[in-house]
Amino acid sequence: MSLTHRAMGASRLTLFAACLILLAGVATFLGFPSQEEPSVTVRDALVSVSLAGLSAERTEELLARPLEERIRELAEIKNVVTTVQPGRVIVQVTAYDNIKDLGLLWQRLRAKVGETSGVFPPGTQGPFVDDDFGRVAVASVALTAPGFSMSEMRAPIKRLRNQLYELKGVDQVELYGLQDERIYLDFDHQTLAAAGLSPQQLLQQLQNRNLIAPGGSPVIGQQSTTLSVSGEVLSLEQLRQFPVQLPGGQMVALHDLTRISVGPVDPPETEAIYQGQDAVVLAVSMQPGLNVQTFGTALRKKLGELEQQLPAGFTLHIVTFQSSVVQHEMNKMYHVMAETVVIVMCVVMLFLGWRTGLVVGVIVPLTILSTLLVMRSLGIELQTVSIAAIILALGLLVDNGIVIAEDIERRLHAGEDRRRACEEAGRTLMIPLLTSSLVIVLAFSPFFLGQTSTNEYLRSLAIVLATTLISSWLLSVTVTPLLCFYFAKAPAMAESTDDVDEYASVFYRGYRKIIEGLLNHSLIFIASMMGLLAVAVVVLTQVPYDFLPKSDRMQFQIPLVLEPGSSSRATSQAVRDISQWLSSDQDVKHSIGYVANGGPRIVLGLNPPLSAPNIAYFTVSVREGANLDAVIERARHFILTQHPEIEAQPKRFSMGTTEAGIAVYRVIGPDEKVLRNIARRIEQALSALPGTLDVHDDWRTRLLRYDVVVDQYKALHAGVSTQDIAQALQLRNNGLSVSSLQDGETAVAIVAREQGTPTTPVSDLDSTLIYPASGAAPLMLSAIATVEPEAEASTIQRRNLERAITVVGHNPSLTATSIIEQLAPNIATLNMPAGYRIELGGEIEDSAEANQALLQYMPHALVAMLLLFVWQFNSFRKLLIVISSVPFVLIGVALALVLSGYPFGFMATFGLLSLAGIIVNNAVLLLERIEVERGLGLPVRDAVVNAAIKRLRPIVMTKLTCIIGLIPLMLFAGPLWEGMAITIMGGLALGTLVTLGLIPILYGLLFDRFERWRTAS
Repeated sequence: MSLTHRAMGASRLTLFAACLILLAGVATFLGFPSQEEPSVTVRDALVSVSLAGLSAERTEELLARPLEERIRELAEIKNVVTTVQPGRVIVQVTAYDNIKDLGLLWQRLRAKVGETSGVFPPGTQGPFVDDDFGRVAVASVALTAPGFSMSEMRAPIKRLRNQLYELKGVDQVELYGLQDERIYLDFDHQTLAAAGLSPQQLLQQLQNRNLIAPGGSPVIGQQSTTLSVSGEVLSLEQLRQFPVQLPGGQMVALHDLTRISVGPVDPPETEAIYQGQDAVVLAVSMQPGLNVQTFGTALRKKLGELEQQLPAGFTLHIVTFQSSVVQHEMNKMYHVMAETVVIVMCVVMLFLGWRTGLVVGVIVPLTILSTLLVMRSLGIELQTVSIAAIILALGLLVDNGIVIAEDIERRLHAGEDRRRACEEAGRTLMIPLLTSSLVIVLAFSPFFLGQTSTNEYLRSLAIVLATTLISSWLLSVTVTPLLCFYFAKAPAMAESTDDVDEYASVFYRGYRKIIEGLLNHSLIFIASMMGLLAVAVVVLTQVPYDFLPKSDRMQFQIPLVLEPGSSSRATSQAVRDISQWLSSDQDVKHSIGYVANGGPRIVLGLNPPLSAPNIAYFTVSVREGANLDAVIERARHFILTQHPEIEAQPKRFSMGTTEAGIAVYRVIGPDEKVLRNIARRIEQALSALPGTLDVHDDWRTRLLRYDVVVDQYKALHAGVSTQDIAQALQLRNNGLSVSSLQDGETAVAIVAREQGTPTTPVSDLDSTLIYPASGAAPLMLSAIATVEPEAEASTIQRRNLERAITVVGHNPSLTATSIIEQLAPNIATLNMPAGYRIELGGEIEDSAEANQALLQYMPHALVAMLLLFVWQFNSFRKLLIVISSVPFVLIGVALALVLSGYPFGFMATFGLLSLAGIIVNNAVLLLERIEVERGLGLPVRDAVVNAAIKRLRPIVMTKLTCIIGLIPLMLFAGPLWEGMAITIMGGLALGTLVTLGLIPILYGLLFDRFERWRTAS
């Protein structure tokens, strides 16, 4: 007993279930979790370690290599990418994509890097592990307070952060641009010398007495208690009155010997500049599984309430707000969905009449709502990818309803009983439709099974599409026949079962003549089709490849890199200048610049640059309707002309997890000089390519450092240690942290330094006074040491325990693949020494990994499809017909891509799989009809012609519905979906010829001629 028979036999239950799906789906949709992009697990952690005073080479030898070797012992680690700077190492650790329990892995990573603590030199800070690297902020809010110092802003900002945690759904609130405070003790040697003290003696008194000192745990009677010894400085005023003993026994207050002040870290470690003003940015992240629009509404309301509680002069500015972006994207996608539904309904009603068209149309909302129920149970949010999957499925899911309704209508015209017509249509088409739906599901299964980040990003597309198709099939064989039984219009007078008159129109007679003519010249037709296929394959090899497109959001980014060795002061001044210019551009809404760090991750595809004094990062929001690319070019021109010393890369954001359009060459080998020489030649080749921009490598230029070479004999004779010299130089330059003052939960460092400028010219270092520990008279540095300049690497990059220098560049008119292809002859001429190699990185590498993941599971999917076909047909010849027809969709795909000028990308692969499924769907239905006609006793040739004619209308109708239904997706859904929509539309336009022409001809060739040949034999 078929599903259709059961559904019609329990008609009330079927209708009740349909109503239940409708109501439950609507209720689910109203509070459905939503976000901008799919959730993707960022499988990266950062490990940092530092030791001031080391050169880059010594840092690599003493810190980087031991750390890398320990990390590499973890089998779950895929890549270890290390940035080495003088005295500082940052290691980005990436886990394999199939690792699920990242929490456990990061715990093991902490334990593993902890083993290096006994290997590192004394004084090493770290290693520290940051496994929160991939958190995406749904909102970033800048707080400005003109006229207020950072110290005055600190308390209100922290109170604001704590109050935001009270909002339900807040996961974390991070602060950017809030500078740490320092208490500075500025002294001059004359004042201390007059008091009979050296700087070391003064600071030693502070260090010995400003501390929390336990006095043990005495036992009084039967009770154990604790003793604490007073002496800790608890306030700034207490520090000012701190007693200092002079050599003669007199006591003076600390403020009589030094100038005590409170201020931000000097030079600043980080800053945030909003529209040219100092700001502190609060980056708010949301707990997973929530509706970002609902959360955004609550967050905006909360911010409005909290702003009223801030002191006068404090203002909050929304910098980025994912809720607004999601609202815009969702409205756009809902608009596209509504247009698609209307288009599909209109086309169906045009072919089948308004009553049957509405019956088929009912399946569309029911399928969408049932899909939403499944999505909710699987934890899939409404986001760009999942909504696009529903839109894509609209053109596919309606096929099932059209085929069922059209067959019922044909049966009614042939005079069948209404109930029998409905049940027989469902019974005969249930298995063929299920087979075709399962084929599409299997075609997309590699995307679901693949383990790369790109597969994870697009996985919801495969799941939602599969869910939609299976739901459509189930509703089409149950609800559609039932509704047709009640509402389909029967002919005024049943025609005879001889349905020749039904197909006697000019349209059908013309198609009959074409099919009969092709059957008479089948070999010529097949040869022609194969020639067209060969041309299409050649054309496709010339179509540019683009992995994933750039985003069309009205924002862009500007990573900035100053010359190596630039201070954060110089970086801050450059950022302020650029920020002022951006605020004057009429198309710019606002901008935020982060000094010495990359700020929060605001989109999934953004990888903020690692912190360094010479880097900065801008996020710029552009007004709606403005030409985004024109604003980017104006920003590029301003920076290039006004700040030629800055390496700037104004660019759009990218879709997915990889930066789009960037050609990346990675040169790997041991020697710095050889690596730089090869990289320079690649840079020259890139720069010679017309239109190529932002060509650079990640080792930057070499840096001038100064080594203080101590004559140990002279130093020993003078009673001066290396530690004495180092402390004296620190006091002369940035200052020396000598103690701390506990301010609530924060320890404020006390920094001693000489009065004067924060930085000392190198030429004046020789006059630095060095005080012997014995209390003898000080001597100048020049008496015991010389200051010698030496060039060193500013940055050393390593990858998987080897040195690697990366060269990048992009061209606005070329894809990354096109750049690589055009430079291939130049790269081939490089004579690579033994032990050196070049790898491709960036989107080329990620594309290869994603395609490899597809190829890994594609054989399984193909085997499953073949088994399905053999089960369906029980015929190898029919299997050959179906498989042979699929490649010919490339003819239409090639034509569409060439005419549109759109590159072939990873998303177009989805389009090809959809096309293959659609062609298979039509082939299955056509072959099934041929067997029905042959079962009526017709010869093979007549059965092929009759079946093709009877399947002409549903095939044309379904293809036209799908093609027209994809127009809104192509025009309005955004760059991610354009290529896929163009691919499917072009393939369907000419793919219909494959179904209506090639498949009948192949059947006639393999069955009619084969039978005649076998009979003759």
